[in-house]
Amino acid sequence: MNHGRTQRRLVAGLAHAQRSRQRGIAGSAIAPGRAVFFDATTGKWRLAQGDGAVYEAGADGYGISVSQAYTDQPLVVALAGHRVTLGAGAAPAAGVVYYLGDGAGDIVPVADIGTADKVLPLCLGIGSNKVKMEDRGQAGTLGKR
Repeated sequence: MNHGRTQRRLVAGLAHAQRSRQRGIAGSAIAPGRAVFFDATTGKWRLAQGDGAVYEAGADGYGISVSQAYTDQPLVVALAGHRVTLGAGAAPAAGVVYYLGDGAGDIVPVADIGTADKVLPLCLGIGSNKVKMEDRGQAGTLGKR
């Protein structure tokens, strides 16, 4: 058995797990399971929405909140590649791609996207009330500090 290779894989896996979540500061009250974007002007995470300005749709980083936070409190955000359990009422269907909705923090299927929305695939339903964040290269990582 090659213990060196096993150790490198464990370290690489740990590094990926650490990159897939980020701690930050909430720019408003945010509940778990809501779509958020990184506001580069304030350095805080805010509720994202598809029909707002480009930055509100995640131009500087986006994710899904995995903790509750009020304004100026610590927040944990799931980034690209991370699996997230959504709230009891969400019930995402396995195999369905979800996007930013028109409402602040909303996560919706393609049928609910508005005509003026910035189309951003946010996550994929994987069953058991869970989604996996889209892994699109730099998506969700630009706001890291």
